[in-house]
Amino acid sequence: MNRQRIIDAIDLAHRIVRQHVDVQPGENVLIVADPETEMEIYLALAGAVQSVGAEYTVSLMPTRGRDRATYLTKPIESALDATDVLIGVTKASGAPTYARKVAKLLKEKKIRALSMVMRELDNYLKGAATADYEELENLGQRVARLWAEASEIHITTERGTDFHAGVTKEPVMGQPVIVECGLAREPGREAAFSDGEVSQRPLKGTAEGRLVIDGPVAGLRGLDVFELEVKDGEVVKLSGGGNRTRQLSSVFQRLPCAKHIAEIGLGLNPEALHNGDFEEEKKAQGNVHVALGDDIFYGGSFGCAIHWDMVIYDATVRLDDFVLFDKGKLQLDQVLERSV
Repeated sequence: MNRQRIIDAIDLAHRIVRQHVDVQPGENVLIVADPETEMEIYLALAGAVQSVGAEYTVSLMPTRGRDRATYLTKPIESALDATDVLIGVTKASGAPTYARKVAKLLKEKKIRALSMVMRELDNYLKGAATADYEELENLGQRVARLWAEASEIHITTERGTDFHAGVTKEPVMGQPVIVECGLAREPGREAAFSDGEVSQRPLKGTAEGRLVIDGPVAGLRGLDVFELEVKDGEVVKLSGGGNRTRQLSSVFQRLPCAKHIAEIGLGLNPEALHNGDFEEEKKAQGNVHVALGDDIFYGGSFGCAIHWDMVIYDATVRLDDFVLFDKGKLQLDQVLERSV
């Protein structure tokens, strides 16, 4: 890493620690990395934590395969009991925030967490990372209220997606719709960086219809289009014929739990890039993602070794009769008018 990138890493770390998670003197911060994580990232975060008078611990966990992507080691799980702030920077493994123990501590408001996973330093310095996160948080809260007040979400695209689900009313991390807009300053809050979405698990057993996946997918290589038919909250048919179809078919055979529809997410970040990176694109304003597998983080009870986001482009999203996205365009004026 050249000197400028070291400076960039240090500057980013101080912004994360002071602005996004608001680390306070005397707090304990657990930074979880894996062997693929750029060392400069977690060392810069450790230095920023120390600079505000807090304590850091850096834990290096093994790189996980697909089947154990959300599993932490037992020593890391034990360390969480003494942790105020968790920062996950695993490059090749699943997000530590999806671990069952983390979900439990978030629900009990004993921890706050930030996910910076499956990315390189460049992802933290451009695109979605450059957004005004105070404004993004405000927008996220407005959209979350509109979604929570609805009874159904309906997603359609010109490529053939026609998918609907009931709206879950049970609060998770304080409200029915989770706001992940880069800020996690209070116990019980979770965010990512870069960030910019609202999400929730569908009402149990109500997810139905057809999903045409034309954007990037966590865990799958390529961008060939494939289709999923969903009934009673589970995938009942996979078609498409391309490389991603073959990859996902293999996953379904090995992990039947991956057929579960775990999450619906709506991207809100106007600065996010359309670059084929699912972590970046799922946050892009107007993009939709639907996730397969584990829903524990979202307040559900369905456990699975994976949680894979699938991005859909140019979707029209209706919350009951209110059009939130029109062919991938956020109807911002209407949102501001209805969410005063």
